[in-house]
Amino acid sequence: MYTAVAAPLVAGSIGVAEAKDSARSKYLAILEAMITSWRRKDLDGMLAHIGDDIVWHSHVGSPPFVGKAAMSDFAGKLMGQMSDIRWRIFAAAADGDRLHVEGVDDFVTAEGRRVVVPYSGVLAFRDKKVVEWRDYFDRALFDRLKAGEPLPDYLVALTTRTPLF
Repeated sequence: MYTAVAAPLVAGSIGVAEAKDSARSKYLAILEAMITSWRRKDLDGMLAHIGDDIVWHSHVGSPPFVGKAAMSDFAGKLMGQMSDIRWRIFAAAADGDRLHVEGVDDFVTAEGRRVVVPYSGVLAFRDKKVVEWRDYFDRALFDRLKAGEPLPDYLVALTTRTPLF
């Protein structure tokens, strides 16, 4: 009796896991294309994956950019201040239409300072486009690194892992 009852539950669980893996793979492919474009400073390539009604919290705690034009303006300014961009993703999980990621922003500022900041992000998708994007990171750490302070030793292990991409 136990086997007859448990089998459908296990089979159902496997189906849910496979669906989540499929969504994760699909969303990760979109994110990887966006990151690849960002690394090349290809704003149009990155924006090709963004919905017109995007709500982008480039830093949760700051007001969001609403709409593709607002995002384009701010993202273009950011890209113009960056070189040697090594943005990486270490882990990801899908939940419905959302992709949760852990990664590191890593770039050189216009002043020649390397900034390496661990972060977590949440992206929501609709019709293969990102329509919500929230990045969570320590703004005080970001500001210190941008001013020229070195990355604290205790964060090095978080930022030097093998990335997914």
